[in-house]
Amino acid sequence: MVKAIVLYNSHTGNTEKVAKKIAEGLGVESFDKKNIPDLKDYDLVVLGSWVIMGRISFGGARYLRRIRRKLAGKKVALFFTSAGPDENHWKTENEAPRKIKEIMFESMTKIVNKNQNVTILSERFYCTGVISMFGKVQDKEGHPTDEELELAKAFGEQLKDLL
Repeated sequence: MVKAIVLYNSHTGNTEKVAKKIAEGLGVESFDKKNIPDLKDYDLVVLGSWVIMGRISFGGARYLRRIRRKLAGKKVALFFTSAGPDENHWKTENEAPRKIKEIMFESMTKIVNKNQNVTILSERFYCTGVISMFGKVQDKEGHPTDEELELAKAFGEQLKDLL
């Protein structure tokens, strides 16, 4: 039997809610970046963070760098939350515009798989986050919505079915 875990970095609680729903779908526990258990007994690690201004949060990048050595030989699934819409970003003269999902998953993969010793699954999840400026939540309607949380749970169930 495959043993899995969900780890996350959350600022406003949005990413935490999504992580807990993914974990519920998988039938496993979730832990924030401050309480990561020993990963030696886990086969699948689901990693998530939030995005700020089109980039993975500083704390999220730091926690991914901190645990990447512990991920050697493991399967990893990625997810993130972002207040920005998934539109085209960062077009340069030599590049076509790319969606934020492409950029973020590529960035997370580069951090986690720097040593080329992790299997990054193609199954990934993205969810809209809340807009927070100067420490205050700006979007009173809020995310994740019930529908987004059900999609997160379904993502966990999908991962469970794969394994």
